[in-house]
Amino acid sequence: MIRFSPELTLAGTAKAGERFEVPFSVEGAAAGTRPAKLAFEVSYDEGATWQPAEAVGGTHLSLRHPAGAGSVSLRAELTDRDGNTLAQTIERAYTTTR
Repeated sequence: MIRFSPELTLAGTAKAGERFEVPFSVEGAAAGTRPAKLAFEVSYDEGATWQPAEAVGGTHLSLRHPAGAGSVSLRAELTDRDGNTLAQTIERAYTTTR
């Protein structure tokens, strides 16, 4: 499992139009081992389209939120050294405000 831990306001929002970092961690059976593949995507239109999300240092995603208010969906794909895969999607993980 991938756990995302963004620092959001008390209302569960982040600023629109700004760079935003989303820390993540690998938990469960894949924790403690380096996965063969770990890739992330982000959607700003409730999952209609997806784009690659930059993972920095194996610890967080570096996102650039669009200027308008909306929602952010996150997707992760992990493959371990034995070929087991995990695909995880969180639609509307949080919202952005102006």
